[in-house]
Formats: sequence, structure tokens, C-alpha cells
Amino acid sequence: MAESVIKSYFPSQVVSDAEKLSYDYGLKVAKAIETEWFFDDRRHTRYEANFNDFHKLRLYARGEQSVQKYKDELSINGDLSYLNLDWTPVPIIPKFVDIVVNGIAERAYDIKAYSQDPYGVAKRTQYMESVLGDMATKEMNDFAAQEFGINLYQNDPEKLPETQEELELHMQLTYKQAVEIAEEQAINVLLEGNNYDLIKKRLYHDITVLGIAAVKTNFTTSEGVVIDYVDPADLVYSYTESPYFDDI
Repeated sequence: MAESVIKSYFPSQVVSDAEKLSYDYGLKVAKAIETEWFFDDRRHTRYEANFNDFHKLRLYARGEQSVQKYKDELSINGDLSYLNLDWTPVPIIPKFVDIVVNGIAERAYDIKAYSQDPYGVAKRTQYMESVLGDMATKEMNDFAAQEFGINLYQNDPEKLPETQEELELHMQLTYKQAVEIAEEQAINVLLEGNNYDLIKKRLYHDITVLGIAAVKTNFTTSEGVVIDYVDPADLVYSYTESPYFDDI
């Protein structure tokens, strides 16, 4: 019987939770990861293959790739003595890399937080119903204010939407609860404290050159939330058949 090409070094996934929490089970998983990435019967391990591939791609992106293959193409039986050429690579690729990276960076976005808890949803619904009521009774409210000096509006009449489409835009762009504003400010302060703008530039460059980028979020009691850049050449991840890692 032919032996399967794919070998699984990981322990069984159907054991009890108590066994999964044990030290021995964790050690088996760690050894399986080590075997998958750092030990191989072939010439190069998976980790070394990724490292070498990414190094080669970065050399091309900087215009510093090896010129040996060009010499092999132009040499006559391995002899270059008849050629008087400047073998320095023309730095064309770095220009296009910068164009793509800058194009990605221009797609800026702002963080928007929306409360999903029952209290926040009820509060948003109550506000929307009050605006709809003011829109439906606008003529009567204006008449009461003009003839009797009574303000029946629940909201500022000058900021009331006139159509359903304007109301939807108002709820998306203008209406904000205090907790949503606080959440947005907290996230922005967190990103600024970690110099995320600088990290993003490295991510955009990795995506353009390598096709993959990564960051790591750490939660510590001393420093709080810390965002660190991760070099894809040093990245170890679970087996996946998707370039988006959505199957792990």
C-alpha cells in the first residue's frame, strides 16, 4: 500500500478538554509545529524556503537582485571575456513599488464605532423615531410656534432631514452616542501611541513586495495594548489553502 505524502504530526483533536489543557498535550502540539516548519526530509525546510523567497523578492524590489542569470544568458560557453557590459541592474522596479505603496496609503479611512448592545440600539431607535415624528409634524409644529409661541419640536428644527435618504445619512454621519465617540477616541489614541502610521507603511510595502503582511497585538499589564510589526520571513502559521487565511 502506498504511503500518503501528507504526514500529520499533530495529536488527536477529539480528545477531552482536560487532556488538551495538560502540559504534555501542549508539548506535542509545539513539537508538531516545530516538525512542520523546521524539520523536513527535503533539502530546504518550509521556514527556510519562505525566508529565501522573501529575501529574493526584497532584493528585486530594491533593484539589487543577482545578475548571475543575466550573465548565464549572454555568456558564450561560460566565457564573458568578449562582452564589455555594465552589469548593474537598472532600478526600474523600486519606482513601481513606490507608486503602488503610495496608492495603497492614499486609501485612508477613519475608525467608526457603533454600539450593538440593547441599550445603545434602543437609544438610537428612540432618537430616530423622534426625528421621524418631527419630520411628519413639521407643518403643525411651525404653525404652533408662529401662532402660539410653543415649541413642539423634540430636536433642532434647523438640522432636521427633509427626506428619508437624508435621514439615513444623518444617522450614519452625524448621530453619535457618547460611548461611540469615546470608543473611537480610545482606539485612535491606542494606534497613535503605538506609532501605527509608521507600522502601516511597512505593512503596505510588505503587501506590495511579498504579498503578505502581519502585525501582532500583545496585551500586557505594564504597557497595555502593544502593536508590533512582524516580518513575514519570521512568521509561522497554521496550514492554509487560502491566501486570506480564512480557513484557519
